[in-house]
Amino acid sequence: MTKRSSWSRWPSSPHLHFRCSTNWHAMSDEEAATIASTSAAEIRARVGDPSAAADWVSLVYRLPDGLRQVLLEELDRGNLLVEIGESSWPTPRSVIGTMRDRFRGEGRTWPPGVVWQQVNDPRQWREDVAELLDDEEFLLMT
Repeated sequence: MTKRSSWSRWPSSPHLHFRCSTNWHAMSDEEAATIASTSAAEIRARVGDPSAAADWVSLVYRLPDGLRQVLLEELDRGNLLVEIGESSWPTPRSVIGTMRDRFRGEGRTWPPGVVWQQVNDPRQWREDVAELLDDEEFLLMT
């Protein structure tokens, strides 16, 4: 049985901030891939009117083109987006997304302007891909 994902807004955040309400830690790779595929389809379906609602998809469309391309590639590979939100870090209007699995970044070709780095700090995150747009930094992290 495949679990259905839903998104919930963090009520304590002053910014738009959403997280996947499914227990993604306990989810099988197959279940995650199914939900990731559904998320990718939802993003692609909104291409004509990305800001139709103030929801998680509208935040995806605030990502620069290269980073949004990486996100869709990751979803197509079965990597699940578990959280996305506005942040005042690392720059005032940043959007940061967190993925369930690693990017497998070594040797991978990234879109122009997208930079991958391996962090591996157990107190922070494992790796990220970043892109600058109008001096604002946007991130996807694992």
